[in-house]
Amino acid sequence: MRKKLLLPTLCFGLFCFAYFSSTAAQATPLPVGAYTLTASTPTSGIHSGSDVGTVSGTLFFDASSTLTFADLSFNDTTSSKVFTFTNLGPTTIDIPPGLLGATIYNALDPNQYFQFSIRVPSAPSGAFTLTCGTDCDNWMLVDDGDPTLTYVEVTGSISPAAVPEPTTLVLLGTGMLAAFGSRRRASV
Repeated sequence: MRKKLLLPTLCFGLFCFAYFSSTAAQATPLPVGAYTLTASTPTSGIHSGSDVGTVSGTLFFDASSTLTFADLSFNDTTSSKVFTFTNLGPTTIDIPPGLLGATIYNALDPNQYFQFSIRVPSAPSGAFTLTCGTDCDNWMLVDDGDPTLTYVEVTGSISPAAVPEPTTLVLLGTGMLAAFGSRRRASV
């Protein structure tokens, strides 16, 4: 009797996991998990600068919203150089007024770095906006060949990284159950 209940119980467990994983993806007050950062330099206004380019990469925040991993690159189309930022500085969280900030350094030259701050909580989608207000809080210092390091401001977003949809998880789970079941039948 116990063996007959195993398959329905496992299927129900997989269904519950898939359902609650999809409904739990609501806005969080602070970032936890993997995020994708996409940003670019403003092309007009007071925050536009001499360098033009895009920043992209991955960030990972632990359960206390501390940045634990970063792999970002700035593609500076003005100087035709690519700058990477992977070495983590401290993560600061101010609540109120609701700001989370971090600095990520270039591994080869710690004088070059990317610094950002985001307002918390997140948007309903779970994304955080990188914006410039009266003073831009998302900027970097890079060596583009000028006599001094170049100050570059960016705007963009930090969005939750793509996760497998619940249907994919259910298909994977049922495939694993079928493989397990056929293996057990073959060994009996």
